[in-house]
Amino acid sequence: MKIKDGLKSLRKIIAKFLFDKKERSNKKLNFENVKSILFLRNDNKIGDMVISTMLFREVKKRYPYIKITVLCGPDNKEIIKHNPYVDEAIELPNSFFKKLSVYAYLRKKKTDIAVDFFPFRPRPGHMFMLRRINPGYLIGFYKKSYNMYDFSFEEDFFDKHISERYSRVLKLFAITPVSLKYDLYLEKKDEERVSELTEKSGGKFKIVINPFAASVHRTISYDKLKRLIEIIKGYANCHIYVLAPDINAAKLSGLSAQNVSIFDSKSVLESAALIKYCDLVISPDTAIVHVAAAFEKKLVALYLDYSNQSEKIDLIWAPNYDKAVQISVDTKNGVVENDINNIDNDLIAAKIKELKG
Repeated sequence: MKIKDGLKSLRKIIAKFLFDKKERSNKKLNFENVKSILFLRNDNKIGDMVISTMLFREVKKRYPYIKITVLCGPDNKEIIKHNPYVDEAIELPNSFFKKLSVYAYLRKKKTDIAVDFFPFRPRPGHMFMLRRINPGYLIGFYKKSYNMYDFSFEEDFFDKHISERYSRVLKLFAITPVSLKYDLYLEKKDEERVSELTEKSGGKFKIVINPFAASVHRTISYDKLKRLIEIIKGYANCHIYVLAPDINAAKLSGLSAQNVSIFDSKSVLESAALIKYCDLVISPDTAIVHVAAAFEKKLVALYLDYSNQSEKIDLIWAPNYDKAVQISVDTKNGVVENDINNIDNDLIAAKIKELKG
């Protein structure tokens, strides 16, 4: 592991030598001649893109003549493909040669300002991309040691909600945001499918449970999910929808005996449509947390214990609105493993009762 980490560090040092500028420019940010802004969201993270929508809206409302382009991945592109405040969403392909054509296209467009949200030391490929795109003014986070960045935010944001970073970008653009609300624009076919499905609940309180997350320690196990559903149905007259991407729907088929609906979602916008038409959401995954926040749904958000880490994930990626409650794993100084499945179902049910009223 030490050898592998050492090689990574060496590659980044070499990349800095090859791709970074020898001196930092003295350019000043001036919006008088700005015609285009490129937001780099090629990390393909859905939750990040949901939150970023507030940026696109506030910039476009303040500067309607500025063309907003977003460089994104195939998954998070779904979030903005119908967004009226984004002029162009460009998907970054996996193929190196296809990436070169995207870089050439962006370079030809002559981007006036690019905003790079990547908070860590940039990888060689990332630095190569930035030099190929060659924006007129490049903004980053924690990049004061890189001369290619014309401006770098250096404040400690690692115990503050992610929207604080975006608010600082807006302030740099001389924008006082009217709202920090997120935007989600759905597809008509998804809304029609979900509307028809949820009408069958007969007016019952509708709960969406999303059991899946990016890691096994943040994913609700089948047994825990089954027991949680039993507890909820024991006291609440409700209909439960379990959100399952198409590849995971078969794993949950046994829950149908509990009179719940397995929603085999084909896309993130289809999942978002279900959330829009339901009353309460339970999720350990922050992408779904932020989708719920976009529609200001009642929410029980489940988090690991980050108290011993410098980066407070539970604060940075919190729901951040008053209809949501957070529950974190209580590790009791290591007595309990830091795993979502160690959050007590009765505690989750108690929070649902509070929110349901």
